[in-house]
Amino acid sequence: MENGYILEIRQGIGGDESIYFLEDLKKMYIKFFQKKKLNYKILLNLEKEIVIELENNIFDNFLLNESGIHRVQRVPKNENQGKMQTSTCSIFLKKNTKNDNFILNNKDLKIETCKSSGSGGQHVNTTNSSVKITHLPTKIFVECSDERSQLLNKTKAIKILNFRINKFLNEKKNLDTNLNRKSIISKSERSKKIRTYNFQNNKIINHLTNTNCYQLNKVLNGDLDILFKN
Repeated sequence: MENGYILEIRQGIGGDESIYFLEDLKKMYIKFFQKKKLNYKILLNLEKEIVIELENNIFDNFLLNESGIHRVQRVPKNENQGKMQTSTCSIFLKKNTKNDNFILNNKDLKIETCKSSGSGGQHVNTTNSSVKITHLPTKIFVECSDERSQLLNKTKAIKILNFRINKFLNEKKNLDTNLNRKSIISKSERSKKIRTYNFQNNKIINHLTNTNCYQLNKVLNGDLDILFKN
């Protein structure tokens, strides 16, 4: 999807609760895309990291403001004493324009295949469909095993690798700018948060505009327009 976006969601501070929150954010964005009839493709779907490719749309300016630390305040599922916990996830969203795409040189790539693990049936476990591609100059690598086809996994891995190398090069080139991912989501520091999801009060705090929204349930159900209007 040229001239679209790459959306990355990563686990931050908070252990298992951060992983649960990551899943909540993934569902929130996907429901939003579906309600707006936007084309999207999940490139990477891991426990601690989600990467989604998204077509260009009318919400450009709003979506770019999603990058940063998203914080959640709630009682975890495994908390027996009812104690509230604060956890975080990091969001990084970048325009995926053709001119930005780093051109990979095949001689710089180390491609490895192996049998996929986990659920998926006998077919997945008996074919060398899982692909790991390492970019030797930067040591950046990607592993993909979501698809049964080795070719599809390789295609996904190349696309994600392009994204990660571009991100790495942009960070290196723009160390002193706000576009630098390290300055946006470094170590998922709570001080760099842009939004807080407070379940106890059904409230979302937008730290960029210093406004509150008391429709948390609707927002998590994909109604992001509520936040974009504030």
